[in-house]
Amino acid sequence: MYTNSSKSTTVKPRALIAEDEWYMSKTLEATLVRDGYEVVICKNGADAAHQLVQCGPYDVALLDVIMPKMSGLEVLRMARDFGIDVPVVIVSGKVKESDRVAGLNMGADDYICKPFSSRELMARVSAVRRRRETRLALPKKIRVSDVVVDFETFTAMRGAEPVHFTPMEWSVLRHMAHREGRVVSRQEFNVHVLKIPASIETRTIDRHAYALRCKLDKDPKKPRHILSVKGAGYRLAAFERLA
Repeated sequence: MYTNSSKSTTVKPRALIAEDEWYMSKTLEATLVRDGYEVVICKNGADAAHQLVQCGPYDVALLDVIMPKMSGLEVLRMARDFGIDVPVVIVSGKVKESDRVAGLNMGADDYICKPFSSRELMARVSAVRRRRETRLALPKKIRVSDVVVDFETFTAMRGAEPVHFTPMEWSVLRHMAHREGRVVSRQEFNVHVLKIPASIETRTIDRHAYALRCKLDKDPKKPRHILSVKGAGYRLAAFERLA
């Protein structure tokens, strides 16, 4: 693994490059450095996974698909399982539509096929970073069914009647709202809500999700808002962002 560091005290955005082809890795590095990035290069997928999980945060990750020890898609899956929301651009010579669709479905933010220009690369990197910054803007107020939930005042009202959540229920609901309807894995709940290692198996999140379902869904047995996604996690569906 090669690290390019700067003596400047200015905080630079960090980019991870996972690419085993020397010429391509140096080309990507030069492009990012010119745009003001601090760059870490990994020559195999195992090192890239370690960097994302143990040495982050990164502002963007460029992952090749075919690499020694672990593919770029396996690195991406591990990062998402651990709740790491780094913008990921797959950089690959695999140009089939099925390959692009597989990468995007697995959680990549973009997929760029070799060869490409440095201008196109940086335009895509900038775009995925902007989208992430938009996602990170936490919702202040949402409406779920007939309940208005205010995350700034920690109040929830069904008409004139208050709806009471426990502190953990507030955390679970806010995290799902932050994900804008996307599935939140158990591992992500562990790391970001329960504050425990991602690898720990626990049913705690199920209890909190069911409690929220009872308070927000009119029929908990036929939920429309707090949805369980088999084998994946939970997501908040059919809600309106008010602020």
